[in-house]
Formats: sequence, structure tokens, C-alpha cells
Amino acid sequence: MKKELQANIWKFFILIVSNRRNYIPILALYFLSLPNTTAQQIGIYTGIGWFAGFILEIPSGYISDIFGHKKTLIMAKFSMLISTLFFIFGNSFPYFILGAIFMGFGFSFTSGTSGAFLHNTLVGLKREKEYGEIFGKLHAKASLVSAVMILLLPLLAGISLVLPIKVFLIFDLIGIVMAFSLFSPKIKYSAEDEEGEKIWSQLKKFKGTGFYITSLFLGIISAFVFSLSVYKEPFVALLGFPIILIGSIMALSRVFWFVIGHNLKQIKKINIKKLLFFEMVFFSGSFILISQLLNPYILGLIFAIQVGYFHARNSLIDEYYINNFLLNRRFKATMLSIKQQIGKLFQSVLAYLAGFIMVISYSYGYLVFGIIMLISLVSIYPFMVKYLK
Repeated sequence: MKKELQANIWKFFILIVSNRRNYIPILALYFLSLPNTTAQQIGIYTGIGWFAGFILEIPSGYISDIFGHKKTLIMAKFSMLISTLFFIFGNSFPYFILGAIFMGFGFSFTSGTSGAFLHNTLVGLKREKEYGEIFGKLHAKASLVSAVMILLLPLLAGISLVLPIKVFLIFDLIGIVMAFSLFSPKIKYSAEDEEGEKIWSQLKKFKGTGFYITSLFLGIISAFVFSLSVYKEPFVALLGFPIILIGSIMALSRVFWFVIGHNLKQIKKINIKKLLFFEMVFFSGSFILISQLLNPYILGLIFAIQVGYFHARNSLIDEYYINNFLLNRRFKATMLSIKQQIGKLFQSVLAYLAGFIMVISYSYGYLVFGIIMLISLVSIYPFMVKYLK
């Protein structure tokens, strides 16, 4: 059994790689190359897909805990495969809506489940204390593969706009094989853990633990990073960054992700109170700094460091949640999905507001949102810190 559990780790790495959607920037261009399509429709199908994933986020974690993490990961891969097929063979707006919906389903079924499955694997190997570092390194290595794919996108798209999507169809098929080949860890739960619970029962249990206010703090950070990072390419391009090199910013962020992800052991030594205080200053401060700079190359570097660090440290955050907020080991994926849902809720509001502010000026937008972010986090931190261990 130990060999099968050990094999889960490298299989899980391939699964992570297969879930990356590096073709998304090209997807919009491909869509616009089809007859009777408009740029406005891109926002519509993207929004519908995001909303589908948002609605399914918490239920997907609960379904995963009840019916099995491996089964849910298989469902996620089939959702991704169906999504890719709709994008490849679809020739009109409705097909892209369906593709976006199934992509949203795939991400939702993966979000809480992937961390829960790997943690259970490490519990079986008696290596659960290494969860943050191992999960971080797996994602870091996958980010390096993403960097290569991002740099290859212009070459593949130069041959055919649909070619990058077809490449990921191969990745999806490989991912399905890996999902089926995973070995489900056999975890012994206590009698209390085994008792069936409804989602609302889980939600009530977190009251008074610090789970919600910590999730609020981290959700605000993720909402700002995700919502504002989509404007980085237009901003640097406006300042003179060569269009042909635009993809290098995202690729460089993956390189930083790789480097930081392989040094999580050092970050893990930092007390969680100090780490979140640092993030409060770092993320809001970097947005304010970005608003004041005019050199597109320096801005690109700051964006790459910010996004790379944000993704790299996620596994340590999940590890902290598992160690400190997991009240029922049977519902690990549910707990992680609830955390994700809180961040997505803020992201939806912020993404909507950003569209109105950024149209005035990118510099003005980053300044305003950087200040709002800082005020929000400073207001929450004193109430949150008393719960942190």
C-alpha cells in the first residue's frame, strides 16, 4: 500500500499540470475569429462560467467528502475534458458558454478536493506535517511547466488559434488516466467524524473559532490579487511594454512561483501572525507602488513577484487551516471549499467595481484599490489576530 500511496504524489503532479488552462488568453482571440462574435460576449461567457463554479464551490467539497475524493477528481477531469471539446468543436457563442460552465465545474470539483486528497495520502504515509511543503512544490513544478507553455503560446497560435486548445485536450486525456489510477487512502475516522452531517451543520461549527474572520482577511487578499491582475497586461502595454513580450510577465510569475514554492520550509518558520501582517503590507503596498511607477519593465517585475508569491504560499495557508480549523476530519474538502467560496464572493464584487475605476486610469485604479485594500485589512487584522496560533 505504501508504494501506491507514494505513487499518488507524482500522479498528482501530472493531474495538476493537466488542470492548468494556459490557453485562456488565446481562447478570446480564437472566439473573436469565429463569425458573428463580439468582445462583449467574451465577458458574458466568462462571467457565466465563473458563476457556475461559484455556485458549486461549497457543494462540490461536501459531495467530495461524502462520495469520495478520487471520484470527485475524476468528475473534475471529465468536466475539464468536456469544456475543452466545446471550445475546440464549438463554432458559436452557446458552445463557449457551455465550455465555460464545464470549466467552472472542473475548477470547483478540484479546489477543496485536491488538497484533501493529497493530505489524506500524506496521512497514510505518515508525512502529513510536510503537507504544505509537498503540495507547494508540486504546484511550483507545475508552474514551471506552465511558464514553458505560456512562452510557447504565440508559436502555437501562429500556426492555428485553436492549436493551443488542442494541446490541452491531450493533457486532459492524460489527466483522466492519472485520476483513474490514483489510490484512495484508507483513513480511520473517529466515531464523531463518521457521523453524517449536513453542510449547514459544518458552517455553524466554525462560529467562534476564527475561521470566518481569517477567511475574510485572506479572501480580501485573493479577491484583490485575482481581480486586479487581469489589468496588468493592458497597463504595461499602455506604458510601452512590447506586445510580443506580454506573455513573459505571466511566465516570469510562474518562475517566481517555482522558486518560492521550493523554499516554503523557510517561510513556514515565520509565525502566522507575522506572515499575515507581512501580506497585509506587501499586497496593498505593492498595488500602491504600482500606481506610482511608469517604467513598464519594473511594473512587470513587481506584478510577477506579487502573483508568484501569492500562488506559492497557498499550500501553507491550507496547511494552517487543516491543522487549526478542521473540526471534523471527514469533511476536509468541505472546509477548504468554504474558505475558497468566501474569497470568490469578494472577487465577484471587486471585479465588477474594477471595471468602472480602471476605465478612468490604470494608475488611479491601482492607487484607489491599494488604499481600500490596506484600510480593509488593517480594520480586520486586530480582530483576527487573537484567534491565530
